[in-house]
Amino acid sequence: MNAKCLPVIVGLLASGAPAAAHHSVPVNFDQSREITVEGAITEIRWINPHSRFRIDVRDEDGRTLEWLVEMGAINTMKRAGFATERFAVGDTVTVVGWPGYREGTVLLRRVVLEDGTELSP
Repeated sequence: MNAKCLPVIVGLLASGAPAAAHHSVPVNFDQSREITVEGAITEIRWINPHSRFRIDVRDEDGRTLEWLVEMGAINTMKRAGFATERFAVGDTVTVVGWPGYREGTVLLRRVVLEDGTELSP
């Protein structure tokens, strides 16, 4: 009986990791309001399940703070017209989105590139 249960147990353990890693928008972001954040891209990750940018943002006191900008999966973003080659480390972008409940996070609703191009997923 133990030998028959082992594949089931291994399957349950293996399937639990991806489920725990995925997160819900309403749990992590305040959809009742939008914020605007402008900064220089320091990292770009076009990955699944969530692509993301890291940007350096200057606060009112002149300090540089790192913000995490979360987005949809790379395929979702490409279908929405996000040409990955339009984004580069060092570019300044303006991000409008839902603020995260964790400080320094935002879920992208639209982005304005340095040339004024606006993209929305």
